[in-house]
Amino acid sequence: MLISTVLFRFSVAFVASFLFGFVRQRMGKPIGFGTFIFLAQGSCALALTAITLQSDNPLPLLSAIVTGIGFLGAGALFRSGERVVGFTSAATIWAFAILGLTLGVGEYLIAGMLYATIWSVVLVDLYMQKRWIGSHQRNNDSLASKSLNQSSSDAEASSKLSESETMREFESGEGERFQNSP
Repeated sequence: MLISTVLFRFSVAFVASFLFGFVRQRMGKPIGFGTFIFLAQGSCALALTAITLQSDNPLPLLSAIVTGIGFLGAGALFRSGERVVGFTSAATIWAFAILGLTLGVGEYLIAGMLYATIWSVVLVDLYMQKRWIGSHQRNNDSLASKSLNQSSSDAEASSKLSESETMREFESGEGERFQNSP
């Protein structure tokens, strides 16, 4: 394989993963540009190695990428109360590994289509999140409901505290001053 081909494939994987990871980093997502660069570059390197070493049957090495990245993606999932979050991060980890793989084997059309799909999904998800559509709305609604319940509980507690302070003042004689004042 020509060195120019290898450099081109690595460069495309780097630029694609850098742009995507940089945007996620700026959005404050827990998985940023470094992770996506490592995923795409590592997958690209393994794909290049697979087609170089075993050009007649590179599938065993290529399937190792898919399996291995599945475990890494599972690490991006975590439980927060009753919810499990991190599915988008886990899916993008897996997708970027596949992006690196497709670039490594030279399937530029498939890689381009995958990259466009990733961006489309992430941008639509961001749009929905900003407008509280779908699961984002349910999450915010439940937070608002919890906040309202907490606020009403706080108001009740404050009211009871105020009543008990008034009763103490009245019982101690301080309350009579207010009643007898003009």
